[in-house]
Amino acid sequence: MFRYKCSLWAAPISLIISSATFAADQTSVQIDEIIVSASPINQNRFDIVQGTSVLSGSDLADALKGSLGETLAKQPGITSTFFGPFSSRPIIRGFDGDRIRILFDGIGSIDASSVSPDHQVGGDGATAERIEVLRGPSTLLYGSSAVGGVVNIIDGRIPSEVPDNGYAGSATAGYATNAREGFVNGSADIAIGDNFVVHADGGWRKSQDYRIKGFASAPGEDEHDHEDEEHEGEEAHEHEHEEEQVEGIVANSGGETSDVTGGFSYIWDRGLFGASVSRFDSLYGSPAPHGHHHEEEHEGDEEEEEHHDEEGEAVRIDLKQTRVDAKGELTQLSGFISGAKVRFSYADYEHTELEGDEIGTVFSNEGWEGRLELIHAPLGVLTGAFGMQYRDRKFSAVGEEAFVPPTDSDQLAGFLVEGAEIGPWRFEGGARIEHTRIRVPSAAASESFTTYALSGAASFGFTEGTRAGVSVAWTERPPTAEELFSNGPHLATNQFEVGDPSLGIEEAVSVEASLRHRSGPFSGSVGVYATWYDNYIYSLATGAEEDELPIFQYRASEAKFTGFELEASWQILARQDFALSIDGVLDYVRATDTGSGQPLPRIPPLEYLLGVDAAWREWSGRIEIEGSVGQSRTALLETSTGAYTFLNAQLAYQPAALDGVRFVVQGQNLTDSSARPHTSFIKDVAPLPGRDVRFYVQATF
Repeated sequence: MFRYKCSLWAAPISLIISSATFAADQTSVQIDEIIVSASPINQNRFDIVQGTSVLSGSDLADALKGSLGETLAKQPGITSTFFGPFSSRPIIRGFDGDRIRILFDGIGSIDASSVSPDHQVGGDGATAERIEVLRGPSTLLYGSSAVGGVVNIIDGRIPSEVPDNGYAGSATAGYATNAREGFVNGSADIAIGDNFVVHADGGWRKSQDYRIKGFASAPGEDEHDHEDEEHEGEEAHEHEHEEEQVEGIVANSGGETSDVTGGFSYIWDRGLFGASVSRFDSLYGSPAPHGHHHEEEHEGDEEEEEHHDEEGEAVRIDLKQTRVDAKGELTQLSGFISGAKVRFSYADYEHTELEGDEIGTVFSNEGWEGRLELIHAPLGVLTGAFGMQYRDRKFSAVGEEAFVPPTDSDQLAGFLVEGAEIGPWRFEGGARIEHTRIRVPSAAASESFTTYALSGAASFGFTEGTRAGVSVAWTERPPTAEELFSNGPHLATNQFEVGDPSLGIEEAVSVEASLRHRSGPFSGSVGVYATWYDNYIYSLATGAEEDELPIFQYRASEAKFTGFELEASWQILARQDFALSIDGVLDYVRATDTGSGQPLPRIPPLEYLLGVDAAWREWSGRIEIEGSVGQSRTALLETSTGAYTFLNAQLAYQPAALDGVRFVVQGQNLTDSSARPHTSFIKDVAPLPGRDVRFYVQATF
């Protein structure tokens, strides 16, 4: 299937590349954005060897969804955990959880979203200025938990420049039909005098249960869930369960979020200082089949009936986070240190899982994080920076789903990044040392780890518009508190999770090669990568049960990840009143536990996207085909998933008479196809949304 799909895509992609040479007089679609997340010294996206993506401006507004995972899902190498429309996180090259670092302006999200897939990221990207994604392990600047990649949400809550006209801002309002979703958000910067800028932003979104085609449960799911049960009248029970399913919606998938921020900056010629305070609130349903699982035996029909009712209880998550951020920058300094950047964030996060009117489990995470980056003056051909980072976290889970004991963690790290440009050659290198300590106060247990990371890259510019490069990285990651100390029911994933306190440091060697080209109307890139793991940590089904849940044991093994990413864009026609272009994305990852020879769980299959854009005067439009092949390479006790294809479209109108105003209508999955993402823990009970038509108006000033 993989070879067949590749052959289908090879022809149009080859046609795009070859045809570009016949249109050199057209306007080029450049890949030249500055990636501020890649290094303390800003780099051009074209020159970075590792895979990168940027969403900003109207592209970001068009991509925004209710969760960060769904917002980024169309970018190369990125899929979503899809745990409903609120709590989905991005998966990068098959990595998720603690291997993906979610940042807000360079500092971690300080929440509990990496602990469980039903936990929402503690913040909203609706008012972000841009979102940058770095794929691969060369992101050692941000720590061992960034081994899979980094998502940096640059929110502008602390202004970095004085608005030209004394003020700047934007506002968006819209409605989506599928889940009867309404949303509104806006932000504003106002200058007070020549140096002082105040900032305010806010957003609100509310939706109902989302709609799907057919039933939520996959065919055969009921039989799978009950295949090991022994009771009388099994067929009648299954038939009754099927009749109870609601057709056309995923129950308990709606919710409401709000986000408000106030901030300020004092800006002068050689630097800035600013701070902000934000509050994020969210109340949303978890589509997962939560329930109570008790160890004690139930006696009597009345107790059995009560137990069955408890298992069917819908769970809502009430999330609250208060966050304080501060940053300062100094530039144009004399001496060895030519610039400095300091970041600090504190957050108090708590979410309560409500089972009906009762409190089930309360997760809390209080922590702070600080970074200092010092940019040194050029040393011959060398330019670079060094710095340190400290993180402190106090995490607890109390209640029915407290599968992880309360833990206190702290992490201290130092890093160095250097680069050099010699003719057509560019060289980059980096190193990081990190000490992590995890304590369990209730058990008087403690674990400490010292990890190291090294990376190097070299690229060569064949012409002004063609560059090839290779990067190599060696990284280490300590086990998380969840991997070490889990021991209890995790109902969101329908697992009884068991950690292993003897787990050691995870080691990986990665190689990535890339080729980028931009010439005339054509731009594109292709990257291939491989990562070899020693002591790769993941949870695997044991085949046993406890507390009526399958036991998943954290274990370490050798593993290998390989894959490729391809993206291309070609502007076919560019006239004074009309422009036409096409673009495509293709990515694939394969991951195997080489110790056992078995596939790793929840690895995305081959995914593709092909789009056509047209613009005529004040109008612009897009039609795209988005899809995935099926995934039959499954881990032990993991179900396979089928292929799907979505037809999407968009039409936008930006009247010249209303400067900065844009009206947009979008259609997602217009054929109302049924799709189950292989990366989701709840794919068998919660498919992707069906047909959705979204309207919104955006104004910038």
